Amino acid sequence: MNTSTGTYQSLEKLSTFLGFDTIPALQKWMGSMLCKPYWDEYHGWAASEIADGRIPKLTDYRSVLKHLTEGEAVGIRKFSTDFPDISAWTAIDWHARLLYKILSVNQADRHGIFYGKNFSEVEMASRAWQVILRLKLDASHEHRPRKKAKATSEFEHWRIDDDEAIPTPVNPERGAASVIWMNIPADLEEQGIKSMVVLKGLVSYTYERFLEEIYRGLELKEHGLQIDKLSVDGDTISGSSFKEFLGLACCSAGRLLVALNTEKGLPEPDIPQIENEELSRRLLYDLMVAERVSSEFDLRDRFWIWTAIQKASKVQHSPINSNCVLLHEAVDIEGDSIRWLMKSKDSDDPESGTKDVLRELTDSDIKQYREQEKWIDNQDLQRQGHGEACSALGIPNPDIPRLPGMPVSAKFEFWQPLAVKALKEFEEGYLRGGILADEVGIGKTFEAIGLEQHHWNLRKAALESNMQIAPPRPTLIVVPPNLIQQWASTIRAMSMDLIVKIYYGGRGQNQGQSGADGVEYLRGVLSRDDKVFSKTEETARTAIITSFRTLTTRHGPTSLRKWLRNKISSEDGSENYASVTESVHSIMERLTRPPDEWPHGLSGCFKRVIVDEAHEIRNKKSLTATTLHWLQSPAVLLLSATPIWNGLSDILGLLYQLEPVENPWSKKSLNELGAFDIEPLKNSESSIQYECDTNDGNDSIDEEAENLTYFLKRIDPWEIPCHHPASSLRYTSESVKHHIINGGGNDPLTKKGKRMREVLKACMIKRSYGSLVDGQVVGQALPAVQNISVHLEFTQEEQREYERTLDHCLATIRRKKAKENEEEDKNKDAADILSGPKFRRLCLVTSWTDFDFVGQSYTAKNLTERRKKGVLPALTILKDVNNGKQQLLRRQNLLQEEFPQIMIHPLPSPDDIKGILQAHCRGSPKLRYLLQLVAELVVLRKEKMLIFATLPTQVHWLESVLKLLELDANSYRAELNIEDRQILADTFHRSPTKCQILITSFWVCCTGLNLHGHCRNLVFWDAAPISAEQQALGRLKRVGATRTIRLFRLFIDKTFSTEQNMKYIAQAIPGLMAQLNMEVFGEEDGTDGAVLGQWVIHEGQLVKADDPSVLGLGLPALGDGDLLTHILMIQQGKEI
Repeated sequence: MNTSTGTYQSLEKLSTFLGFDTIPALQKWMGSMLCKPYWDEYHGWAASEIADGRIPKLTDYRSVLKHLTEGEAVGIRKFSTDFPDISAWTAIDWHARLLYKILSVNQADRHGIFYGKNFSEVEMASRAWQVILRLKLDASHEHRPRKKAKATSEFEHWRIDDDEAIPTPVNPERGAASVIWMNIPADLEEQGIKSMVVLKGLVSYTYERFLEEIYRGLELKEHGLQIDKLSVDGDTISGSSFKEFLGLACCSAGRLLVALNTEKGLPEPDIPQIENEELSRRLLYDLMVAERVSSEFDLRDRFWIWTAIQKASKVQHSPINSNCVLLHEAVDIEGDSIRWLMKSKDSDDPESGTKDVLRELTDSDIKQYREQEKWIDNQDLQRQGHGEACSALGIPNPDIPRLPGMPVSAKFEFWQPLAVKALKEFEEGYLRGGILADEVGIGKTFEAIGLEQHHWNLRKAALESNMQIAPPRPTLIVVPPNLIQQWASTIRAMSMDLIVKIYYGGRGQNQGQSGADGVEYLRGVLSRDDKVFSKTEETARTAIITSFRTLTTRHGPTSLRKWLRNKISSEDGSENYASVTESVHSIMERLTRPPDEWPHGLSGCFKRVIVDEAHEIRNKKSLTATTLHWLQSPAVLLLSATPIWNGLSDILGLLYQLEPVENPWSKKSLNELGAFDIEPLKNSESSIQYECDTNDGNDSIDEEAENLTYFLKRIDPWEIPCHHPASSLRYTSESVKHHIINGGGNDPLTKKGKRMREVLKACMIKRSYGSLVDGQVVGQALPAVQNISVHLEFTQEEQREYERTLDHCLATIRRKKAKENEEEDKNKDAADILSGPKFRRLCLVTSWTDFDFVGQSYTAKNLTERRKKGVLPALTILKDVNNGKQQLLRRQNLLQEEFPQIMIHPLPSPDDIKGILQAHCRGSPKLRYLLQLVAELVVLRKEKMLIFATLPTQVHWLESVLKLLELDANSYRAELNIEDRQILADTFHRSPTKCQILITSFWVCCTGLNLHGHCRNLVFWDAAPISAEQQALGRLKRVGATRTIRLFRLFIDKTFSTEQNMKYIAQAIPGLMAQLNMEVFGEEDGTDGAVLGQWVIHEGQLVKADDPSVLGLGLPALGDGDLLTHILMIQQGKEI
């Protein structure tokens, strides 16, 4: 169904279709400078036509769009110039001009209907055309004549009612033509192919429809032919003479005879079929052909890029198996489903048939996917009561949730005030704060700023009431460097009260300089007596933004060591470096906090510390984690959509930051909690009588460690009643480590996950895309995700190359473990038995088998050095491969070793682009498939693509191959400075035409970036930990994204690729258990025996064991671990 059809006839439908909230908003836009001037220009021409007795008719928008493309090709600018030559313009030219103006202005202006919208050119044109149809309808009502037109002898009458009839000839034979194929090919004539078509009612035809009917009636395109010439008695019929032809046909006593001459049509390669809403793929192909300039291969024409990819990507044939799963329902007011018709190619199985990789969704599919959204929606980590939250925060109108101090242009989403209230409550509990773990894209930054604004509102009210308040201190916000400016601009947009200062950049500049945006930049190294910590109320509403590295380098252990070294040297006059270093080391080992005399120690200087992307500090022993803990802020807020990155142990570093400043397991803290008043719950038979000196709070490091081990064995907070203060110890990092992660002996992972749910409930708020807040779905403003798991296979030759590499990697292990046979070794989980270099080698060979000959030299360091001269040419990579093969052959001859035969293929010439591309495709099923996606989505549809790989080598290689085709592909790499990264990310996010493909690694810091502006296509080149994949998906799945996201996951079956993916799934099971919605999967009777309910697999789906559809089938119930594994597989689009 085409939702645009007839939409213009209803203002309500049209306003919704274009994204307006109300009809008046639509009408205001139609009367604005974004639309009216261009309609007035067109309408002025139309009025002159009417005055001359000609009634202009609107052409089909597809024909107009194609005509527009032809007129703008190769810089002609027929319609885009400010002062076009209109002397010979016909109706379709005016239509093209009008369409161009509406499209271009509304893409460029921030108030335009297409600004920041991820629409294809066809989708924008279809929407703009509905506007034009509406304007024409309104104009016809305004200027309808008041009397009937004079009838002629040839026509019955002109009806002037609302339906405005087309003039009809009195004689039915008039207004008709017989089109006779004059030069029909002999072979077709022998087959008895139809050579004439009769067209009636020509008066209602446009020139484009006239051509289409001839093409369709004589099946010209099916025979590879196109129209060369149409004529009547030698006079050519063209777009400009078609009106005269119609007049002749209507006045003729019989059918006109039209002579048709054809010629061979342009070759049309096999086109992969992908359909989506409002999009005609055939039109896209026609537009691409219309842009073509050269009749020979030329990379300046995207048509030739497209054909080159089609040829090169099919140089090798290997099976493709894929399926499609919609994870989150599409929010579309017209009710359209997502239509996919891309079919598998290159299957070696002639009996398998063609399987739909992506298919049209049914209503039952949508219902099923809605249920899946609830699976990982842990309701224990959520809050309800939007109205109550607004009341508690002082928000006067819950319908427009805006805190005092927020500008009119800013407001919360309906789920955000609940988060602000919850974070405030966390700060008032045993822990110093909480973890804000809302899914990526839901708006954690807004909620954190809201918390800061609310606290300033409370302080301001206290000042006005002359209440006693704490001394003023600023807030510190620690973020990855690429998010500093994003945070600064968001704070300024969200609050009229908060003052932003940036602590990042060069040290040698003057303090207090302001940038062009009015934000103050703090230079040098901060100390406790700096002006920014002055006891003024301006300080209390100041937010200082810095990076992890800036804070750690200037105020962390490394800086303290340097200060201690200088201090000891100056006091002792010692020049013995070894002696001074030993003294510094001894002091650092005993420290639990920095000395007060250290001028750059900032302990107690901040009222609150906010850490974005807090999973970066999951290692509590890292320098950054130590530096943050030294700040000893009374309040801490940690933001991370993926707090459990690899496993439950990742939460330890976050809990460490939230613990009370005083060591919670010291004798002093335990005594204050009343822990020693409880009968020992463990090791009660021990004869150890421990004396607790409550006045001694200065344990040595060794004594503290000894005490900690003893107390953890003696006190189990999980066996202390919840109402007792000492039960709060279960939320500390040491207790979680001892009593959950390492404790329990043979306790199943699901039990550990259940305990972890209780810990998270006390310190975390987390909403998923499917969460319900007071009956409303949080994710209703977020795009759907079409999750496509693509399983590829090596060809037989490629599989032999891969297995040769695998055998070599495992040779050492097989020798060490002679008791295991070769096959068993092959099937081992490579990540468990392979070293880092061998793990890297297999990753590379799975990408491209030829990497095995250059992998050792293609390291990140070497490639960074070589890339200083520009992107490594694709041909140079092939030369390096051949050199590597030749070196290996020489070594084999020297050592007289026998290896499988190594093929050295001749190098293509530098100008043989297709040959170079084919050489790279040889040995890489993933590249062959990726190029097909690029041809379809980037080249044909002009959409953007974001690619995530694992290794820098893969990123460099993919960029080189795509650059070979002169595609606008760029890599987001670790070696880029922060300014270059920001420019690249902004260009990809904001520009609809620049940086069409962005390639990066899962491990490059792009967390928090907005990349969704014009991109909906995401490719995971490799498997990655589930949390890393969630972060990557979050670059596109964000509030404000307008299009369904296509996520392609590429796997090579029977290789290390699929094994590694299953390992990552196993690692994610405990974290999944902590996020699971127990209303869906929990035991109804609440017994302690089973953690999860009974589920079975039936026809590839997870079904409750008591569902009527499976009763009596005798299907085995899944264990907890198997159930969680299958949930994760389904989320990746895998079949179970």
